Amino acid sequence: MYPLVADKSRCPNRGEEVQKSRMTRHGKKLFGLCSKMLSPLVSPICSNSSSSSEVASVIHCQRFSESMIDRSLQSAAEIITKWSIESLAYAEVTSMFNQSKEEGLRFIRCVNELQKVMYLLASEKLEYSQSLMQIAMKRLQVEFYRILSVKREPMDVESSLDRVLVADLRAIAVCMISSGYAKECAEIYGNVRKSVVDEAIYRLGIVKISSQIRKMDSEAVDFRIKEWLEAVNTAITTIFNAERELCDFVFAISESVSESCFTKACKDGAMLLFAFPEVILKSKKSQKNVFYLLDMFTAIIENWQRIESIFSFESTELIRSQAIASLSVLTGSISTMLSDYESFVQNDSSNSLSVDGGIHTLALRSMDCLSLLAEYRKILNIIFSWWPPPWKSSLPADSCSNTPDSDSSPVSSVSSYMERIIFILLCKLDSKARQCDDISLSYLFLANNIRFIVWQVQSSKLHHLLGDEWIAKHKAKGKQYIDNYERLAWGKVISTLPANPMAALTTAEVAEVYDNFSSSFKEAYQKQRSSIIPDPKLRFEILAIAKSWLPKYREFYHAHRFPVGQEVIARLTPEDVDNYLSYLFFPQTDG
Repeated sequence: MYPLVADKSRCPNRGEEVQKSRMTRHGKKLFGLCSKMLSPLVSPICSNSSSSSEVASVIHCQRFSESMIDRSLQSAAEIITKWSIESLAYAEVTSMFNQSKEEGLRFIRCVNELQKVMYLLASEKLEYSQSLMQIAMKRLQVEFYRILSVKREPMDVESSLDRVLVADLRAIAVCMISSGYAKECAEIYGNVRKSVVDEAIYRLGIVKISSQIRKMDSEAVDFRIKEWLEAVNTAITTIFNAERELCDFVFAISESVSESCFTKACKDGAMLLFAFPEVILKSKKSQKNVFYLLDMFTAIIENWQRIESIFSFESTELIRSQAIASLSVLTGSISTMLSDYESFVQNDSSNSLSVDGGIHTLALRSMDCLSLLAEYRKILNIIFSWWPPPWKSSLPADSCSNTPDSDSSPVSSVSSYMERIIFILLCKLDSKARQCDDISLSYLFLANNIRFIVWQVQSSKLHHLLGDEWIAKHKAKGKQYIDNYERLAWGKVISTLPANPMAALTTAEVAEVYDNFSSSFKEAYQKQRSSIIPDPKLRFEILAIAKSWLPKYREFYHAHRFPVGQEVIARLTPEDVDNYLSYLFFPQTDG
């Protein structure tokens, strides 16, 4: 229970001497005040008095007013003593607002009238009215506390379920503040609502972990981050925003009291919420997920206007500063991690997947990462503008030709960052392609990987960052790789066929063509059997390229398929070659 003892000095205090002095010097003013405040009947009586009997009229009105004051005091005493927390046992446990809303409002009207007439009382009656006021304030403190305690969760001033409650709170707050009991009112409100806000924040999973973070493993830290990300929007939009609206409504009579109550209720919970990212980043955990950091940055920055609006008081500046501090450390950490990622790609020496023409694990990991980063392109642009990362690494020593502009100045945009990382990736892949024993497979490897990279760009938000021109340029580069693959993989086979397959040849010449064709085809086939082409579309393209010389061989075969003399020449039929090629690129379709 909150302290309910009131100080008499908070009540209006006028001594007898002051009252007499006022009556002597300001009779007419008192007359006007009494007639205006206490009864609409006084004014007509006094206004009809002649100027010669003005003093007698003042005395008459004064006596009339005194009788009205006495009746006001008597009426106030009846309802105030009825609900005194010391007079009747039932008043201790019964709320007059719950019992009858009209009763509660009547009580407040009596207190307001009592406050007005206290300025007009002589000393002996003033003391009595002060005693009544203290009893009334004790009662209102009890009522205020009880109403606040009814709902242990955020209140919505617009909700039909809460609107009765908040209207009663406002009526009591206005009455108490007007009567000089702002401090007691604010203390009750702040203490009760602070416990409600703290409990709501706790239920969202926002707890103090600064002392525990060092003992947590990475999974526990990730779990806490996920809880925070799920909770932050609810905390801002539902808890703190609702509390600010409630304070503004209940304490509309006094901005200073509203500020004091809101700050008391929300400061600890808000500081705990907005300090979380900084606590995580200062925990010196070696493994940090950049996407978790981006999500935390996004959660704060997307709510920034709301944060500034909710915590706009001078006394909540520390909360705004804490949110900015967390944004700052997140910006620095994200920037550093992106810079480190460039170095990681540039210095990669992994050979976890043998180079067989397929997509390298570095390309898989890098493009997956960049595709996800592209989802945060707007956030990354903010981060880059706030804290340009230190892009000072040089290009790889084995960098490929026609490099983009690559000085050591900071990258100015997300697009530039993405383009640079992919360029470094392509250079690394070019270096890894040189590990192939067969040069034709190296071009197939490059064709596979650049096709995968272009596909990732086209099918993600990277498309918006790199643009159609970049895509067209790298598609053309992929076509060059495929052309080189065709020339090197099947060029020797094609060269064994005569320029004019229908030309007349001797038996020895025909035999030589068949021998050369068969041996070169088998050699190329064996080399290509180890190749991998993950993209079905690319497989169809390469199969079409491989079969592009088959019609020429078919012509030669049909022109020279019959033996000359008694010799039978061993040879591959066009159907054999067709089946071999189909099986090479689509083995699952072969029966």
